Order: sequence, then structure tokens, then C-alpha cells
Amino acid sequence: MKADFKNWFASLPALPGMLAGGVRQPNGKCTGFGDEKIFPTEKIEELLKNFHNLHAPLVAAKLPASVVTWAFEYGRLRFVMRSDKCLLLLLVAPETEAEKSLEQLSQEFLSIAVK
Repeated sequence: MKADFKNWFASLPALPGMLAGGVRQPNGKCTGFGDEKIFPTEKIEELLKNFHNLHAPLVAAKLPASVVTWAFEYGRLRFVMRSDKCLLLLLVAPETEAEKSLEQLSQEFLSIAVK
């Protein structure tokens, strides 16, 4: 990953309401963060892998799948898939600065060069 992307990604946990996050690179390598007791790295990596595997069937069914958000009582889970198959996962608490920033963070992720 380029330094500018690493810096951007590293700043995400500081956003109030950000519970966990992760990135799956096109080569399958994952990077994540979260409270290790509640959101261990293995769980984040598993979510990224599972959504990556689900992405192709969603696209084949002609469903919009580049940005997908699930809303739960205690949080929002968002996946953002770039055209280069780099995948972002954001888990945020509802009614927080992090939730209000989901659109902006998604657009930033789509615009940052990653390699």
C-alpha cells in the first residue's frame, strides 16, 4: 500500500464511533483494526473474504454492489469495492461522527491510489 493510503487508513480508528475496519487488497492480503476482544483481526479478515466472495454473484445479478451498507440496531457495516478489487470494510456505531462520515470515507477510499 502506498504511504498516503496507509496514513489515511491509520487515521480511521481515531474517528469517534469507528468500531472496526479493514482492507482486503486485490492479492488477498488483509489489514484490519478493532478491539481485539470484540472484533479480532481474524473476524475482520473473515468478513472481508466472505464479502469478496459474495461480490461477484451480486454483480452478476445486476445488483449495485460497489458500496453496500447493512444497518443493525447497534451499528452499520459498510463494504466498498473498488474497480481494482481492493475492498474496504467499516463498522461504525449509529448516530456518531463515524456514521455521518461513511459517504465521505467511501469516496476517499475510492479516490486514493493503492498498490
